[in-house]
Amino acid sequence: MKEKLKSMYAGSSIDSPRLLKAVQRGWISMEDVVEIVGEDKSAEVIRAAKLAEISTACNAVITAGIDLELTEGSVHFNLNIEDQTNIANLFRVVELGGTEFPYQADGGVCRVYSAAEIAQIYIAAQTLITTQTTYHNTLKEYVLSLSDLDKISAVTYGMKLPKKYETTMNAKLAVAQAQMDAIIAKLGGQND
Repeated sequence: MKEKLKSMYAGSSIDSPRLLKAVQRGWISMEDVVEIVGEDKSAEVIRAAKLAEISTACNAVITAGIDLELTEGSVHFNLNIEDQTNIANLFRVVELGGTEFPYQADGGVCRVYSAAEIAQIYIAAQTLITTQTTYHNTLKEYVLSLSDLDKISAVTYGMKLPKKYETTMNAKLAVAQAQMDAIIAKLGGQND
């Protein structure tokens, strides 16, 4: 594959989307990109590939969902877009005064959840989504600040952020936590 791409790019303009797709699919490494198009032309492709990689990893963590201990035992909730919408709708029922509502957790049977359990599910889901999204966006900011291709390539989802970025992220997460606390207080501590 690398040799085919090398011959395609010899003396021609760079087709970044095609190279990016090859990196994302694991057909070539980021080091191969440098070899194929040269160091000067490879930064754009390597940065785009790294951003796509961390975005995919963030999405995977979110959609994997959450595990909660509820009154009837441990329950897993997926957090794909449809499930996120369903959980938000459940929480809306509680906001409007509902005291219970039926829902089916991942791999479970449909059962009636209390308002307190629905609030717990919602808070846990939103906390995971917010934490991962904020981390992803901060990691993306860090990647965009880098010019050294080896440093860009070394970035991995889940790595400890440099202090400056970690501080910024933690400040944003503190705002989100304060809002989650305000929601719990408004609901009369139903999440306790």
